[in-house]
Amino acid sequence: MAPKYYELSNVLMEKIRAGYYPVGSKLPTEAELSAHYNVSRQTIRLALSVLVQKKIIEKRQGSGNKVVSAGLENEVRSVAIIASNTKDYIFPSILLDIQAVLSKSGFSSHIFATNGRLGLEREALHQVLRQPFSGVLAEGLKTALPNPNVDLYQRLIKNGIPLVFFHSGYEELAQVPCVCDDNYNGGYQLARYLISKGHDCIGAVLKSDDIQGRQRYHGYVSAMQDAGLSVPDEKILWYSTEDRNAVIERHDTTLLRSFAKSRLEGCTALIMHNDEMAYFMMLVLLDAGYDVPGGISLVSFDNSFYCGLSPVPLTSLSHDSAQLGTAAAEHLISVMNGRQAASVSVPWKLIERQSG
Repeated sequence: MAPKYYELSNVLMEKIRAGYYPVGSKLPTEAELSAHYNVSRQTIRLALSVLVQKKIIEKRQGSGNKVVSAGLENEVRSVAIIASNTKDYIFPSILLDIQAVLSKSGFSSHIFATNGRLGLEREALHQVLRQPFSGVLAEGLKTALPNPNVDLYQRLIKNGIPLVFFHSGYEELAQVPCVCDDNYNGGYQLARYLISKGHDCIGAVLKSDDIQGRQRYHGYVSAMQDAGLSVPDEKILWYSTEDRNAVIERHDTTLLRSFAKSRLEGCTALIMHNDEMAYFMMLVLLDAGYDVPGGISLVSFDNSFYCGLSPVPLTSLSHDSAQLGTAAAEHLISVMNGRQAASVSVPWKLIERQSG
């Protein structure tokens, strides 16, 4: 949600552009604006300071605030997109959808890739704060943990720069709208699907440092409890971003092989955090002599290209990636236009294949 003063600055700017306050005229006094909009003098001063920064008005000692420009010729029409990954997996299509919506509304975009590293996120935020951007779309990193870069996000908000998260945001910034997957219901849906297939010992492989993993775990646990089944702690593997990089980037499956060898006895199904980890888990299980799905079933999230690449095609939850990217961009445009935007969750749909 944009600060009140920033919303008010947008209102005043629209009136200037509409000719209500023409170039060369003076704005009403702070007292008059405060009474008209029923806000404090401090809110008025902050709103006017935004217009000063954008060179729309000039504050002249003793003579009030004069309109010097409608702002159209100098308006910044660029959005910063801070994304964890721009090349692999599901991100390229989401980013293309975001850029298509922004472009249709007259905005260009500049993408900052963090590669899942908080240090690169901090560098990106510093660059965003130094450059003029109309707004920021950001994908949270390691969102199950306290984030050391919250101070820079707070500076963005304080500076009146519209901000929307996609995929996941930070608990410390819960007031910022987020367009994300419906992870709780996704975990619940996959567990209920497996239970309906007769499975009663269901394990999981989930990401520990992303809020998505915690939400999916919560849904999975709720479904197990609703079915009167116990949650097998020893058959749940939590992995970190660094563990993920070892598996996906270096094809080091030591963690998955150890899990399969020592902790899966009696387990007949696994819920995987996403398709990329499900693909490598599939390879490990088949190499260890498991029959998939006869001996153990695998289900996952994202319905990505890994589903067809897998030796046994993966049952996976799907949603139209354009829905998430489009919704994120539309949310940001709403905030940039001074409107309030609530967080939304994009629902999943099960795509059943042989692995389940």
